[in-house]
Amino acid sequence: MSANSPLVSVLVPTYNAAPFLPELCESIQTQTYRNLEVLILNDGSSDNTLAVVEPYRKDARFRIFSWNQNRGVNPATSTLLNLAKGEYWCIPNADDVLYPGFVAQRLNLLEAHLEAAMVHGPGETIDESGRRINDEGQPLKLPCQTEGTRALAMLLQHNVISTSSVLVRTSVTRLVLPFFLCNWKYAEDWYLWLLHAATGFDLLWDVQPLHKYRLHAASLSNISTNAYFRRAATRLAPLCALSAAAQFSQLAADYWSRWRTTLYCLWLLRALRLRFEGLLREPSLRLAGHAYYGASGGGASLPTELCKHSLGILLATLKERQALKRQSFKVSGLAQIDDPVFR
Repeated sequence: MSANSPLVSVLVPTYNAAPFLPELCESIQTQTYRNLEVLILNDGSSDNTLAVVEPYRKDARFRIFSWNQNRGVNPATSTLLNLAKGEYWCIPNADDVLYPGFVAQRLNLLEAHLEAAMVHGPGETIDESGRRINDEGQPLKLPCQTEGTRALAMLLQHNVISTSSVLVRTSVTRLVLPFFLCNWKYAEDWYLWLLHAATGFDLLWDVQPLHKYRLHAASLSNISTNAYFRRAATRLAPLCALSAAAQFSQLAADYWSRWRTTLYCLWLLRALRLRFEGLLREPSLRLAGHAYYGASGGGASLPTELCKHSLGILLATLKERQALKRQSFKVSGLAQIDDPVFR
């Protein structure tokens, strides 16, 4: 490794993951690429997180930060992104494991493709004990390189990016970070990747699995109290991210002009279903209204909006159903875009 090798920031927001953190830290220390800074942020954990990471202070590359109260993964991510000094960054989950060549291989790809914002790839799923879990379903066959316009369309249809797998060009992140809301609670990773795609940079796919993603009872995806946010996110994330991206990207502005009403109508239908189940939260309605109408909007009631957009909701629903019939992969976002990769 030459003296001019770029610095890579490894960002680790963590909350109550003490049993798994040492394995992640050791996998970072065994990276074949050595020019790293490792920023660990303890997000108000109630376990012995600080005790288990203390030994890693001996490694000068590690810096450890801590909050007394839990603020959530999005504020933690935003804070670490602002602290990062590297030309590139990655953000493994605190309970993940990186293969030794993770940084080196991802970095080689990005260094060879200056037109790309990030590289991502598949991973192996493991359980709490580290045993491999056989994934169900057929994996997506993504192109090795997706040009920017298509990348944004693809991500509006579905979040194809596993956050644990990414290496991202920091200069691109700096462009979008002012639009990454620190209090965002709905699929913050999807929101962030949509902002990156809106810059027009390409998206790279590395077919080789280079990390292990741990799935266990305490995983965020398995916590029942997050069920509302997951269901709301599939409609709010593309709506709100595209609205935000339209402020800095002509590409996103063009997509926003075409899809804004459809995205909002699909959200209203989801909001109605959540209301019937007694799950709808008013801040979500205001958030969607602000995205659609602008900062001065978002005050109308759900019944008023349903009446106003009844025809749009009907048309959007019919087109979504038609598109879903053509797709073998069940997307969570805007199916009407109908990218061939999901068929």
